[in-house]
Amino acid sequence: MPQNPTSPRLYDYLRPHVVDLAPSNEPTWFRRLERQRILEAEARLGYTFPRHVRAFYEEIGFGVLRAGAKDPVDDSAGAQWRQVANRILHPTTIAALSLGEAEINPHPPLRQNEWPVFEATEGDYFIVDPFASDPAIYTRYKIDKVADNFADLIHRLYHEDVAFHRKRRW
Repeated sequence: MPQNPTSPRLYDYLRPHVVDLAPSNEPTWFRRLERQRILEAEARLGYTFPRHVRAFYEEIGFGVLRAGAKDPVDDSAGAQWRQVANRILHPTTIAALSLGEAEINPHPPLRQNEWPVFEATEGDYFIVDPFASDPAIYTRYKIDKVADNFADLIHRLYHEDVAFHRKRRW
């Protein structure tokens, strides 16, 4: 069913950060994706992306979110927000990581049904179970629930604190 072009999209607030080339001097940027790249990654994985993740790819693309609507909330250690990677992974990267085919794979390897959706800090991935009826976002091994879904994760990063996950107050 075609979407009404005048209806708001889930991630409209991020549109000002969509760029043609990834800038090295911007803390938040996203690059558009061709729909074919999404379909290719899904075909490699053998399933479709959860709806909030797919909506993000279709509306915004992939990139990094290191600065939001508010100034970062630093903790007592100071400036921890500067230590975040906050990468929304490219769909082909997700496929490669999930299939153990990436140049640098997580150690220990991802478990079955651990799909890396977001790189919080270097090599520290948040995961989603793509087969779950409610695809919440978790730390590896489902130790901690970070967000109810991908849209909630992105909203919290942008509107609350880009480093909320460093403080372990979910």
